[in-house]
Amino acid sequence: MIGTPTPLTGPPAALARATGSVPEAVGSITSTRTLEAIARLGSIPVAPLQIEVEGGSTPVVLAAIATFFVALVLSVLVTYRFVEGYRRTKARPILLLAVGMFLLAPAPMFIRLLVGNVAAIPLSVQLLTTTLSELSGLVVILYVVYSR
Repeated sequence: MIGTPTPLTGPPAALARATGSVPEAVGSITSTRTLEAIARLGSIPVAPLQIEVEGGSTPVVLAAIATFFVALVLSVLVTYRFVEGYRRTKARPILLLAVGMFLLAPAPMFIRLLVGNVAAIPLSVQLLTTTLSELSGLVVILYVVYSR
């Protein structure tokens, strides 16, 4: 009957769908508050939050992230030096080296950083865009090297 509350018992997935407080993908519940709120509604026990880490231990993951950002900064600095060289000399090959270097290193890193956090973009598209950027950068650099 509409308007009469029904007791909420059962697994957390059923409670989440009944309360509407959690998305349909209840397997991805990450908030202890949400679990506690669901538990109070149906008086079910709350299990401690369990987190699994992919990619290794915490120090390894932090080292990988730090290395990524150091490589990103260094690649941007090298590209910047090429641009400064072009501004001083106005030599077209140095400008092309700057473009090639950007497409080879910083651009794929930015693509990985930005696009990797968008769930709607498939992994194959992410890999294709980064690989195409790297390939384009190598082609431009090789053009400069062999065009003389």
